[in-house]
Amino acid sequence: MATAYPGALDTSGSQLRTDIASTDDLDDSGKEHDVMHVNVHGATIALETKLGLTDSNAVDGAILVGTAASTTAWTTTPAIDITGNAATVTVADTTDTTCSVALFESATGSLAAKTDSGATYNAGTGVLTATGFAGPLTGNVTGDASGTAATVTGAAQSAITSVGTLSALAVTGAVTAGSVVAPLAINAQTGTTYTLVLADAGKLITSSNGSAQTITVPPNSSVAFVVGTQILVQNIGSANATLAEGSGVDIYSKDDNKEIDGQYAAATLIKTATDAWSLIGALA
Repeated sequence: MATAYPGALDTSGSQLRTDIASTDDLDDSGKEHDVMHVNVHGATIALETKLGLTDSNAVDGAILVGTAASTTAWTTTPAIDITGNAATVTVADTTDTTCSVALFESATGSLAAKTDSGATYNAGTGVLTATGFAGPLTGNVTGDASGTAATVTGAAQSAITSVGTLSALAVTGAVTAGSVVAPLAINAQTGTTYTLVLADAGKLITSSNGSAQTITVPPNSSVAFVVGTQILVQNIGSANATLAEGSGVDIYSKDDNKEIDGQYAAATLIKTATDAWSLIGALA
């Protein structure tokens, strides 16, 4: 009738006898009264030992958990809770460059942590990567932004600032007077001949020489000015400058005059078609 607990559960054949009758003698074989008492007391001691009521870890809030086969221990920080989910998270500063981001399928409750390949973190660079983002962005954004921004929507923007060069900006509709302010760029020419280049669009070309000067408007095939381009030309030298037509170019002016009429006189070139320009100003 040896006590099997706590290594295994006792049976009616050990200490839990159910076949003792009131007529049995206290010393009947297999039913000895003193042996039964010893076994019951042994089982009680084994149960107390198992529960560890004097264990220093059996404090308020502690629970008894299995630590291995047929062994237990008291703890206030179980590895899992009663639902089988992780009860605590041990924080460790990682340097792994391919970390998974922990996700939970609800805002409350006892939940298992999950991951998704669409959200990762590189602890080496501090960069969080996801396949997409939805919702408003507030605060400063550092680094480069890539992709396509087709439209700026919402209320009128107070300021759009470009650090460096803002290129290929297309504006449709009317531009309010005074809303675009920029100094007029000047291309000073001192030679006797000059052919316009694409960078001259919207500039003032000054021509200064003691001899006659020729300023040529090139064909669209070599310099593709946008239709509507304006170029100002001022003669500041003692001799006059003349606007010349490049191959296939037509310059239309009053009386077909193309020479700027005297020192400090000026004229404006306006591109009206692929190879057609209007010339307006002080001409001779």
